[in-house]
Amino acid sequence: MARPYRKERLDELLLRELESIICYELEDPRLRDVTVTAVDVTRDLQTARVYVALLDENGDEHAVLDGLEHARGYVRSQIAGRLQLRRVPDLVFRIDRQYAAAARVDAILDALHTSSESAAESATPETP
Repeated sequence: MARPYRKERLDELLLRELESIICYELEDPRLRDVTVTAVDVTRDLQTARVYVALLDENGDEHAVLDGLEHARGYVRSQIAGRLQLRRVPDLVFRIDRQYAAAARVDAILDALHTSSESAAESATPETP
């Protein structure tokens, strides 16, 4: 069984490499507005769950996942060439919806802030 610090170190290494490969090297138009948010390698180091977020909230999640599945072999071969690993983990791509949820919360807070400012301005009596 792998030691916990090795797993964490591999998570970080894979995150950096996957972000570089997916965001800057792949020329698939389906992956244009995608960022890698997290990588979680299983305890046996055989599988890595790669979480990606869509920067465009109107993006098609299914198209992004299809593009990532299509590029899986290329991405694994690039990782094998860059990292000294006995075995490159199998990659499982997932959509990270926390980014979209945070953007939605920010929009709600901005709307509340502007409505409270307009309510405060209308409640303030004008001085001659």
